[in-house]
Amino acid sequence: MSKKSNQIEKELNEFLEGKLPNKLYHYTNLNGLKGILENSEIWLSNMYFLNDKNEFELGLRFVVEQLEAYKGGFSVLKPTKYFIEALEKAIDFIKEKDSPYILSMTTNNDLLSQWRGYTNNGVGVNIGFSNRFFEENKLKVYKCIYEVEKQKEIINHILTQSIFMFIRVADSQGIFKDSEEIELSKYDKAVSAAGQYFIDRTMFFCSLIKDKSFVEEDEWRLLLFDEKSEINFLNKGNYFRPYQKIKIDNLNDSINEVMMGPNSEKELCHLSLKMLFNKYKIEIKKLNQSKIPYRN
Repeated sequence: MSKKSNQIEKELNEFLEGKLPNKLYHYTNLNGLKGILENSEIWLSNMYFLNDKNEFELGLRFVVEQLEAYKGGFSVLKPTKYFIEALEKAIDFIKEKDSPYILSMTTNNDLLSQWRGYTNNGVGVNIGFSNRFFEENKLKVYKCIYEVEKQKEIINHILTQSIFMFIRVADSQGIFKDSEEIELSKYDKAVSAAGQYFIDRTMFFCSLIKDKSFVEEDEWRLLLFDEKSEINFLNKGNYFRPYQKIKIDNLNDSINEVMMGPNSEKELCHLSLKMLFNKYKIEIKKLNQSKIPYRN
């Protein structure tokens, strides 16, 4: 591994183990809040059904472009050509696979674009969760990656590492040096090991690559790749939105604060939220009001 690759690998590991902000905020409409309190659970949406239509596919486009650029050099040898073809099939597998489920959050608890985009035009709340909630429940939360050069650098690194992992495994079997005389099926062990690394890393980082137009949101994502969890469906009018549930054991300890959006019926909304909080034994002092003078 080159010095640059070592540095990128180190940065990625630091990213994976990075410290969470003290609080993260999830914007939702009033029904969303009621559902969380009523059922003691949070819902994670299928990534293909989010506001940004490029979700997940943006990173995959970078993968396809970079793999195409690699083809010429790595197709000279039979084994690496065989592996490149396997990676192309892996990309098709990823596209057909059910996407990750996520809960979108941000460090900004009073952002107009969030009130407009994720509540009923300001009628809603954001729910503040402390980092302790995620850590104690072993929930994995990561910051979205907006910088295009960093996105491409990560994808390039995943591809490079996958190819050289394939070569290392094949070489450890003693078959790479005589590549022209070896049956291609003999490389399947190396293809499987390096291919799994490629699929896991690609799915993970493509879940965090986000269009730079959304950088203001400073989004953090709770990611769930659990294929065994039950998939539920919510009627959205023209389609059903798939989602998965995560139970919350102690609502009052888990919810750090709630901010009410720039609602034209502030007094009634505030009173109704106090009554709702009282029903589910949530401390009233956790309720705040947006300071944005937005007339919705």
